[in-house]
Amino acid sequence: RQLVPLVTAETAEAIAPRTRELLHRGVGANTRVGVCDFFVAVCAERPSAVPTGGTLATAMLRSVAGALLDASREVRSAGASCFASFARRSVPQELTKVIFERLLRQDQEYRTEDAKREAYRISLARALWEVCRRCDDSLLEPELKAAIAAKAFGLRWAEAQELKSGWESLWNEICPSTSAGVERHYKEICTELADSFLDAASRAEKVNMSKAVSALCTQLDKVVPRPRWVEDQALTSLFKAVRDALQSLPVFEGIGSLVRGLADLAALLHRRKRSEEESGDGYDEAAVGITLLRSFCSKGSLADRAIAVRALLEAVSATRFWAPLPEAAQLHKMTSSHVDDLQKADEAEKREPGEAPPKRHRGKGQSPAEELLNASLDYWASTVQQCRKEVEDEGDLDPPTGVELKAFIHATLDEFLPGSLFMRLGIVRLWKHVFAHLESERLSACDRLDAETCSRVLALVQDASLDQRSERLRRPALEFAAALAKDGAAGGGKAVLQAGLGKATSAEASCAATKILPLGVWLSKLDPTTFEQCKEQIAVLRAIEGYTSA
Repeated sequence: RQLVPLVTAETAEAIAPRTRELLHRGVGANTRVGVCDFFVAVCAERPSAVPTGGTLATAMLRSVAGALLDASREVRSAGASCFASFARRSVPQELTKVIFERLLRQDQEYRTEDAKREAYRISLARALWEVCRRCDDSLLEPELKAAIAAKAFGLRWAEAQELKSGWESLWNEICPSTSAGVERHYKEICTELADSFLDAASRAEKVNMSKAVSALCTQLDKVVPRPRWVEDQALTSLFKAVRDALQSLPVFEGIGSLVRGLADLAALLHRRKRSEEESGDGYDEAAVGITLLRSFCSKGSLADRAIAVRALLEAVSATRFWAPLPEAAQLHKMTSSHVDDLQKADEAEKREPGEAPPKRHRGKGQSPAEELLNASLDYWASTVQQCRKEVEDEGDLDPPTGVELKAFIHATLDEFLPGSLFMRLGIVRLWKHVFAHLESERLSACDRLDAETCSRVLALVQDASLDQRSERLRRPALEFAAALAKDGAAGGGKAVLQAGLGKATSAEASCAATKILPLGVWLSKLDPTTFEQCKEQIAVLRAIEGYTSA
């Protein structure tokens, strides 16, 4: 430090070769840290000793870039500050060249070594953050800023917190907002993400980049007016890279994120509103990726299957490549059968006499199995909601037959009783959506459901509205019942309620699926809090003719 005031341009040039050698071959981390700290001080206190654009600044910039690869954390940290100091003394073209050649492309050297790649990227984020913070826009060429932004966008989704926070800070330094940054640099971001799917050997890397793909699609979907993304070369190349990665990789834990990324890209590229004119691009299910997405609904872990089903629903909702109702029914049947097999395996495990089998699947709130079952039922319900009385669009489906509608209702009934509160709540909401759709399309529900099915639905709605565990289930159940009562069309929701209430009995039944209470008795059993919160719904139910009293 005492020598810094004595440094001139000539002495700096004279000692530069020796200091560069110490950076590369110096024994001990303290030596390399000392070199970096020395030149940080020189650049700050004796700027005339390091002329802007001179050979000293250029040579040292390249040498210090190597310090960012050092095995020592302290050296990497000191090197980041030193690199930023020399960056301010360099010309824009040279700075861009060095960062591209020595930094941005170097992490590929560790494509098969996760720990070393992560350590390098942490230092790289710090170095680039220092450069962007200390250098004004005249030094940072647009090409360089776009490349840094592209790198930062993907690594913001890393699992390691230190790595994630470093690149998050760098992204915020470059881009005033996420939406503005994505809109400006999305082509470079697409290229960077596509390269990561093509070059990275790490599955964890592909999972993280898939999360970035989904985030990118979310931002681009907000752009107004909406461009024809399907004609954008950068996005179509990214779609191909993700699709090829999915097709080439074996099934592994976490592959659901890749499926989600592909679905989000498919939705972005091929989104079409109902009754919107066909684009004429000639894409089919296979080209859009629907066929590949559907195949992952029956592969991998329960969690990954649930993500795949949700992703499939998102993609078909956007592209309107809806499958017929029997295919949706078959998807749930396969899902339910798989969960049954897992439960049987649990029951077959050896355990102490009298010890009950563990509740890992059905009945365990928000378990992977229930998430999957809920997702498959949601997909089925959404498919029912595409059935129209008048088919006016390529994605519309014919009205459901009685067999098709009963198959859906019976599947939800079968999952209701063994399900947890979360599962039951999800099923009540699906019933509400499906019956509301039938009402809006003037499709008779009562004509498609027999009296036995109507009574089973009502029995479980009553059971849910009287459930003492949570008002989160009681209120939606009453809201659904009131929505049915408001549908006074011929064969509508009110007729479904009346068909069920026609089998009401004041006798207590042992099974919730068969216990139907008269309207007055049912409403009198509601707890005071629910009664107070649902006065409007209760008034609607009491108005049903012929069922105003017990």
